[in-house]
Amino acid sequence: MAQIIDVGSSTASTGSQTLSIPILSPEQNLILAEFGVATVASGSVLLNSTIEFQTTLGTPSVVFTLYRDGQPIFNVGANGLALMAIQPISISYLERSVPAGYHGYSLGVSNNSLNILLNTASVTGPVTFSGVSIG
Repeated sequence: MAQIIDVGSSTASTGSQTLSIPILSPEQNLILAEFGVATVASGSVLLNSTIEFQTTLGTPSVVFTLYRDGQPIFNVGANGLALMAIQPISISYLERSVPAGYHGYSLGVSNNSLNILLNTASVTGPVTFSGVSIG
């Protein structure tokens, strides 16, 4: 039977439209939230995140990336909607066979549009990120 080993969370904002953080180019990946959890050998970590972003110009292509110890483990892409439209994003990811130890998890976002100057977006909130280590 599985046991909960550890939990972690990071909350930049819990309310809608409480932030205004520009989403930059892939080279300038923006870390929105981070936390650490302990794991056991061959354990798993269930990661969950809720984010909202707003199109501020054009139709941006945005990529949200989950990292373990600074290395990407999962990403989700989303395209902006109409100008000033707010788009909610929910991410759930189960990372299996995580090495034993203490690991840092982070949530990043970047603008992957071909022309970033004409396709812009901002994180508006909420931004929540949490994880449960299971062994």
